[in-house]
Amino acid sequence: MLVTNDAVSFEKFHLYPTKGLLNDPNGLIFFKGQYHVFYQWNPYACDHTYKEWGHFVSDDLKKWQRVETALKPSLENLDSAGIYSGTAFVHDDRLYIFYTGNVRDTSGHSVKSSQMWAVSDDGIQFKKLGELFPHPNGFTKDVRDPMVWQGKNGHYFLILGAQHSNKMGDIIIYESIDFKNWSYRGSLIENQLLDVRGYMLECPNFIEVDGKQILMFSPQGLAADPKNNRYENIHNTGYVIGQFDEKSARFNVITDFKEVDHGFEFYAPQTMIAPDGRRIMWGWAGMMTPEREAAVPTIQNRKWVHVLSLPRELHVNDKLQLVQQPITEIIDTTVLTSFDNVSIGQYRIPTTADWTIRLSDRAMLSRHHNKLVFERQQWESGQVETRQLTGDLNNLLLIVDVDVIEVYTEDGLNAMTARWF
Repeated sequence: MLVTNDAVSFEKFHLYPTKGLLNDPNGLIFFKGQYHVFYQWNPYACDHTYKEWGHFVSDDLKKWQRVETALKPSLENLDSAGIYSGTAFVHDDRLYIFYTGNVRDTSGHSVKSSQMWAVSDDGIQFKKLGELFPHPNGFTKDVRDPMVWQGKNGHYFLILGAQHSNKMGDIIIYESIDFKNWSYRGSLIENQLLDVRGYMLECPNFIEVDGKQILMFSPQGLAADPKNNRYENIHNTGYVIGQFDEKSARFNVITDFKEVDHGFEFYAPQTMIAPDGRRIMWGWAGMMTPEREAAVPTIQNRKWVHVLSLPRELHVNDKLQLVQQPITEIIDTTVLTSFDNVSIGQYRIPTTADWTIRLSDRAMLSRHHNKLVFERQQWESGQVETRQLTGDLNNLLLIVDVDVIEVYTEDGLNAMTARWF
């Protein structure tokens, strides 16, 4: 995956910033012959004090070009402190962006969030259209990350991650007949998923894959469950499968909540539909504690921090399990023959035996029968941590990039993303 710009390309397979901090992928869309990937970006510092929408475009999902920033904060406006996460939607041959505007007080604390939108005729230049609707009653300022789709009844639906006044996470939903006026319909998941609400649910996505309806979201505040290898990161991302009832505006859950990725860093994914019908997902490979983030080596060496995951094609199998693999456009593998000094590349590991790959003196990947273990010494503390997954490990796909590793099982049921340096 080549990113063209006036700077030297550092990452080989992943999308990254040339400077500053990158986080959530936003507004993934195919529009007027090009793929668009927007992303949260602070070009001025490697922290979260400022956000605008950076922008990549591609004709083929292989070569990417950085283009001008799509949206920047406006002085003395509802987005004066940042253009936060959201999605994109094509309506009447125009590209609409839905996003959360943020306002801070004089001490720098976030005090207000507003749901806003903008429009473009060419996918590059955007005109802001203002606030969509008032802030809902009964919720804290933490209502954000709008996602929009059109239902089978022709109506438009918009969902948001939210925090109730009692500090419980939720996903709320609005409905519109004309794409302009929105009515509040309440909780999308009313009285469901109470064990994975946490104190906030971020970045909700409602998608259809292989005829199945999926609700994907990122809970904050879940208690770690290392015994069952669950919820071990600072925040987590997962999905449920169910059925959306357009009349009641409720998503009826029929599966348990399952994490999307079993590694150290994967968060806030979004998806797009390619022209051939494939559902393609990117995630942010950067969710970590503030102390760990501030010590990421690329900040000192390169003055930038964080990358997006590889784009993954999604499917659902007959057991209602999410299946994910990197898109074929960017895969060019060789068979891994040496387990020492593994360099940047894409590898298949076609063996039934146990093995250990020493990626560096601080990172090791090993197989123990049907269990895969990633062991990493944290760069900020020296503490050794592990993540693991279980499953069919006989033909793993291993992708090693300059500062991020991704692993996929052949059946696509398990993926692992981890930063390393």
